[in-house]
Amino acid sequence: MSDFQGPRIAIIGIGKVGAAVAYSIIHKQIASEVLILDLKEDFQDAQVQDLRDSTSFGISPRVRPGTWKECGQCDIIVFTAGTNQKAGESRLALLQRNLSVIRGGFEKMSPFKEDAILVMVTNPVDIMTYFAVKYSGLPASQVFGSGTILDTTRLKDTIAQRAKVAPRAVHAYVVGEHGDSQTIAWSNMAIGGIPVDQVLPLDVEEKHEVAEFVRFKADRLNKVKGETSFGIGAVISSICTSILLDERHVLPLSHYHSDYGMCFSKPAIVGRRGIVKSLDIILDEDEQASLEKSINKLKTVAYATENPEPAIASRL
Repeated sequence: MSDFQGPRIAIIGIGKVGAAVAYSIIHKQIASEVLILDLKEDFQDAQVQDLRDSTSFGISPRVRPGTWKECGQCDIIVFTAGTNQKAGESRLALLQRNLSVIRGGFEKMSPFKEDAILVMVTNPVDIMTYFAVKYSGLPASQVFGSGTILDTTRLKDTIAQRAKVAPRAVHAYVVGEHGDSQTIAWSNMAIGGIPVDQVLPLDVEEKHEVAEFVRFKADRLNKVKGETSFGIGAVISSICTSILLDERHVLPLSHYHSDYGMCFSKPAIVGRRGIVKSLDIILDEDEQASLEKSINKLKTVAYATENPEPAIASRL
């Protein structure tokens, strides 16, 4: 048991994404202790040593390896662990393996600290968040995924460049799946509080260009550099800050919606107890239809992951 009395954050999985998350959290100086756990112990220890080397400059938390039980008693558990898709492996088989990873991890960490917040990063994040709600034993409000925050950031940056304004001046959301079926809430978008169509009129083709750019940006980067990690690292450290400082920021997180029985991204108020409130966002008819289609897709995939019937699996 640690003698540290301040906030503690555990990071499960310390590959490139997990390491970027850890580095960003460490240098945000929001925790007294950061625990690192990876299935590959030698790799875990090497990453811990490397991260420790970055803590000599300024005020930094203690960084050390953690056991499963210790991680389960942290204030925030960031779950990035997962397996990569093998050559010729189906998406469903990958999902089943990653489900096995998170269920195994939850069993080893349980029972969790009563007020722990579980932040899922493992992809596909909406599906993994759904299973985290189902199997962690924590209240649904204390379990959520990174969702479409990064997609929303990319959207704001793209619109800002076209409008020649600062990204912070753009109010916009990507909702639904963090993936191919995501939906841009054009009808809710504004620049400086003014409807986007009054500041930056875009025709159907231009909106399609923006949507495609945002949707496939990660794919383009992956083809060149193998992965994206800096953006998600910054996203997760910002989420952790909002939680620990009870900032009540509104973020498009993947969280459980009881009326749909599924996790997907919509704006939510985030504080020390997790999801304080899920917010309804006004969508036009086409956007709502797109969101409903995205949700149905996620539900089909989640069902097939636990019930791999050939008729369903063939559609994935």
